[in-house]
Amino acid sequence: MLSPAHVILHLGLCNAIERLPSQTTIALRVRVADRIGRTQIDRVFRVERGSEDEAIVEFDSAFGLYSLAVEAPKYRCSAADYIFFIEGQGRSITEKLSDPPPPAPPKPVLLAGTAPQSFLYVTPTFVLFDKSQTACNKPIPALLAANATVENDQDSYYVWLYPDPSAAPGSQQLALRLRTPTHQYHYVRVPIQYPIPWTGWPTSITLYVTEDMVDAIASEPVDTLLCPKMWRTSAG
Repeated sequence: MLSPAHVILHLGLCNAIERLPSQTTIALRVRVADRIGRTQIDRVFRVERGSEDEAIVEFDSAFGLYSLAVEAPKYRCSAADYIFFIEGQGRSITEKLSDPPPPAPPKPVLLAGTAPQSFLYVTPTFVLFDKSQTACNKPIPALLAANATVENDQDSYYVWLYPDPSAAPGSQQLALRLRTPTHQYHYVRVPIQYPIPWTGWPTSITLYVTEDMVDAIASEPVDTLLCPKMWRTSAG
């Protein structure tokens, strides 16, 4: 039997809610659904405004990729995103409730995986290069602008990548940048085609990182595109 993921959802408050007295009770509807619209979660949580600039709700969800919709109907505030859950892994997610009108729906590529605590010590960051200028075990070219949001938990990580819509599919190389103790950088190729065209639902990529993988990179050259065979991805 698969273990559910326990989710702690931190919701930044919209302006309409921030102006409310601290004792006000707010109804927040949280919906989590899969690609074909099957609902995982559809609950109304009642939270007190309090003195903080966020509200927190908690729930459990099955493994997989889902759409997330949060609404405070009385105040017309909302948030929408896509989220990925790993079996048995807790998640702490931060979203921001927006005042009306709602922002445009996001179009991310989601990358996630388990990782040891040492992964956080090397300050993982995802970067992009022009693929035509990269080759394994060669010096890296200039970095391209990258739009990514990363959330690190103690034993897992989650990334929202937002491709440049003007870039040709497969024209860029995604890499994981890891900082050394001397503040230099290792660059590990993420073996996927990028950008990935938007088809109405995100592509999810898993890359599970082990302690051995992190240790093996430590002795490799810096400022070089490393392509270790053990760093493999799967897409869904």
